[in-house]
Amino acid sequence: MIPLKEQEYIKQRFGQELEGKVKIDFFTQKASMLIVPGREECVTCEEAGKLIDEVSALSENILLTTHEFADAGEEAQRLSVDKVPAFVLRGPANRPVRFFGVPGGNEFPNFIEAIIELSKTQVVLPPDTARQLKKIKDKSTIDVYVTPTCPHCPGVVRAAFRLAQASAQIEVSATEIGEFPRIAQQLSIRAVPFIVINKEAAFAGAVDEAGLVEAVQQHVSGAAGATPSQSGATTEAGPPPGPPPSGSPSQSGLILPR
Repeated sequence: MIPLKEQEYIKQRFGQELEGKVKIDFFTQKASMLIVPGREECVTCEEAGKLIDEVSALSENILLTTHEFADAGEEAQRLSVDKVPAFVLRGPANRPVRFFGVPGGNEFPNFIEAIIELSKTQVVLPPDTARQLKKIKDKSTIDVYVTPTCPHCPGVVRAAFRLAQASAQIEVSATEIGEFPRIAQQLSIRAVPFIVINKEAAFAGAVDEAGLVEAVQQHVSGAAGATPSQSGATTEAGPPPGPPPSGSPSQSGLILPR
């Protein structure tokens, strides 16, 4: 899936920049020949599996474990996995971040950067943001909904992942919403990035780490309808987007996998 030239580039970066081991738990679902009531077939699991196999093969510091979702109920519950395909990434700090769906399009370079950042033992945040983050004493969740073609989404996902790595109080998931239309309908998602705080307060817009911390603090303080002052640019979600054309360069210079 990943062109050989780009595999070599990623392998080189992993060799130079990975500081510690990164564990990736991949949850997938085999296609069934039977119609099982209540079960939705995972149409992208095979693609997701091929992608993560190629990525993990580029460094011995990436430890990949593949789980069949139907047989891994206890592990899925422990890692807060409720749909597939799903990736749970953990670095030396053992603070998991989750990505649901295939990290394609603009999210693929972001996925690679997330692996690199998770391998590090320290997270560099602006001093004021770090101070505000320490004030959050209760467990809080940040769910970010994205599409592969959204130019603003990768920055929000990276910001949320950094907060989860910096604080044990923050749990983060990112979801490629085009693969889960039922969730998009339930949440009435019309634009991305779409952020949900503690499963209750929701807003659309591009925010940085400071904006996400502000949103969590506003919700904890009772201002559930408030949105952070940094919110701004959005991209219309529209119908589930298709893959970018082969050879389409990303912001990091990678060629995105189909």
